[in-house]
Amino acid sequence: MQQLLLNLLPDHTPSLSHFMPGDNAELLEALRRWLEAPQAYPANLFVVWGTEGVGKSFLSRCLAEQGFAPLPLSEPLAPLTRTGWLLDDVQNLDATGQQDLFRHLIHLAQSNQRLFVTLDTSPDMQRILREDVRTRLGAGHIYRLTPLNENQQRILLAQRAAQRGWQLTDDVLDTLYQRAPRDLSNLTRLIERLDQLSLEQKRRITLPLLRTALNEANAPIG
Repeated sequence: MQQLLLNLLPDHTPSLSHFMPGDNAELLEALRRWLEAPQAYPANLFVVWGTEGVGKSFLSRCLAEQGFAPLPLSEPLAPLTRTGWLLDDVQNLDATGQQDLFRHLIHLAQSNQRLFVTLDTSPDMQRILREDVRTRLGAGHIYRLTPLNENQQRILLAQRAAQRGWQLTDDVLDTLYQRAPRDLSNLTRLIERLDQLSLEQKRRITLPLLRTALNEANAPIG
């Protein structure tokens, strides 16, 4: 998700300013407001859901840079924090993990500490999570993170390449979209590898170099 810039920026620190909003401008503005001031329950819960590769983990990493920490599920109570807690892919929690999360949700409701959560679908669509967990998560801020369309992805990748000091040409982008998985996570990893190969081999970013990166990724090139 990654919608992260990886090695394409001189500064690799995840930041919300590095995130192309696309159709997610409302989500990003709400998240910025949520980060600015303490919130009372249930507004101290912020849930972002979306398919794999849309950028949920990048948002979590942005918050981690601001002092948010992984929620210590196995601990009886989370210690007080001025920033907040993170919990990714809640849909993957087993029965014990869900019980631990419910205990923490009760505590967070009393302490008003912030919790940022990611899911693959909205809380009301979850069929694996316990009803009491779904209900509590569903009481907070809930936003869907929608993927960038191809044109937005191309602009983002080209911008990041330019910031790194090289041009991502149309023919390279066209071949990339023809031969590689089109989710931004895979595309960004390939662009990162192109950058590495270019530096290692002191070569410009060209189709032959792209073929090398695609071969390494086991992507057929025809």
